[in-house]
Amino acid sequence: MWFVFPQLAGLGRSETARKYAISSLAEARAYCRHGVLGPRLREAAAAVADLQGRSSVQIFGGIDTRKLHSSMTLFRRAAPGEPVFRDVLDRYFDGLPDPATDQLLEGQLREGQPGGPDPGDG
Repeated sequence: MWFVFPQLAGLGRSETARKYAISSLAEARAYCRHGVLGPRLREAAAAVADLQGRSSVQIFGGIDTRKLHSSMTLFRRAAPGEPVFRDVLDRYFDGLPDPATDQLLEGQLREGQPGGPDPGDG
């Protein structure tokens, strides 16, 4: 799950979660712009958004549903012009972001870590 739908560092505690974690909003933006990783992420998110008749818990189980929620929240913030991340949030999470991911991102911004508004997103 982590290498398909990575989440923000600080959310997962396992070694695998730390290995695949995205460190900042700036890194998430770079991931989206990457020639291989970005298209694969969008394709996987679109496949999940297009599934009908099943909840995210039925598809992924409870723990991985939380990972999906945090990942889509991160990439929705990183690439607001990409509708697929919002589509997944709308379909499975009533359009609501993951509060823990948002809290970590806000903390990073307060601490002055990279990841403020992207001039390319305007």
